[in-house]
Amino acid sequence: MLPRVKLTDLLMEVAKWTGFHESFTHASSNQPPKGEEKSIVMAALMAMGTNIGLTKMADATPDISYRQMANVMQWRLHEDALTNAQATLVNYQHRLSMASYWGDGKTSSSDGMRVPVGVSSLHADSNPHYGTGKGTTIYRFTSDQFSSFYAKVINTNARDAVHVIDGLLHHESDLSIEEHYTDTAGYTDQVFGLSHLLGFRFAPRLRDISDTKLFTISSPNNFSNLKGIIRGKINTKIRF
Repeated sequence: MLPRVKLTDLLMEVAKWTGFHESFTHASSNQPPKGEEKSIVMAALMAMGTNIGLTKMADATPDISYRQMANVMQWRLHEDALTNAQATLVNYQHRLSMASYWGDGKTSSSDGMRVPVGVSSLHADSNPHYGTGKGTTIYRFTSDQFSSFYAKVINTNARDAVHVIDGLLHHESDLSIEEHYTDTAGYTDQVFGLSHLLGFRFAPRLRDISDTKLFTISSPNNFSNLKGIIRGKINTKIRF
């Protein structure tokens, strides 16, 4: 029932609501985009976000050249700027009353999405599980309010668990995450320990849990519902 709108118009309207485009400060002058630079930033974002690239976007925008968007990509769409812009959007959505119908922003989950890469790239590698071509993985964190508050490009052969703590600590948004969920690839004993020390409840989905050796710090008798899979108690007196 919603009217059809152009993606460009929607992007400009969201920028007007949130001011997220001001996060794209120049890496040298630290100044936000002004005047026609705002449109160039939006065009570059659309080009990369929709994966059509700067060349095709330049063909579709007579008033914006490839050189202008390439300059913006180099000097304004750096990692810190993208992180701040994402946090601005997440915080705006978090304050909307509608977002509370989905959740309170205190739980989250993360998972990786593999993307084929046809050119030489730092994180691109081959993985027999996905065929013969090279690819990389975008590891994304999503809150219970359905906002994507952190994303990181990682090597496709890296275990997701290595990057779980990064997303919980470095998302820069106002979300106060208390409990986090992953699949089996996001779990290691170290992540369990670090999550506890940092005040997070870690709740991964473990595949073949009956074959996993689970231990507790307190008495196994305190976990009667897990009696069949707990193998013993951790010896806390051991020192390294």
